[in-house]
Amino acid sequence: MRVTDANGRTIPRANNSIRFDIEGPGEIVATDNGDATSFESFQARERKAFNGLCLVIVRAKRGHTGRIAVVASSEGLQDAATFITVGRGSP
Repeated sequence: MRVTDANGRTIPRANNSIRFDIEGPGEIVATDNGDATSFESFQARERKAFNGLCLVIVRAKRGHTGRIAVVASSEGLQDAATFITVGRGSP
């Protein structure tokens, strides 16, 4: 997830708190932001951006198929979503 301006440029000093939500046959495994000095839990669903960047690691639920929706939201910012399709043979 990148915190960007209206022109799509990453805002390098952005440190917004980003909340990740998931729907569908998946689960959030971890979040991170690349800040080695951060004491935030990797298992938290919310993480402050570092240099405008933040990430979420998602895992498909074993034996399930379908569409996973991951939504990132932060006060004052537009929500962002990505979709993952889990098919047969996925771990």
